[in-house]
Amino acid sequence: MISPATLRGYRATTYAVTLPDRSLIGLRLDEPSPQADAFLRRCKAQSLTCLNAWNPRSKRWPVSRNMAAHQGLRRDLAARGYVALPQLGVPDRRNWRPEPGFAVLDLETEKAMALAERHGQFAIVFYPRGGVAELLLTRLAVT
Repeated sequence: MISPATLRGYRATTYAVTLPDRSLIGLRLDEPSPQADAFLRRCKAQSLTCLNAWNPRSKRWPVSRNMAAHQGLRRDLAARGYVALPQLGVPDRRNWRPEPGFAVLDLETEKAMALAERHGQFAIVFYPRGGVAELLLTRLAVT
């Protein structure tokens, strides 16, 4: 089950997405992103979903294990034919470490949640074009 401190940490994070031209867009929960909207329009996409595989169930793992989990998520996304952009969760807090992940265009929410759960994650970040970034909790977060 997710702790209140972890939820606060998710809310105090910028989800930075590296675009194909190497420019960055930053998503913040409950905020719109004109840059993300422009990118999604250019791609003719409706949404962007951020997910990662680091520190499953919010248990700190060694970097080598986290990198192996990250590569496993990369393989899962590629096997399903998704184009995954690099994404980095950059926390406001100095005692939290940035966590790499992926941002995927038009990934159906149910599929994103299933992938997140498969990789032991409590949540994903979903950004609908013209909306605000939303934190969606997986079943792992509430059981």
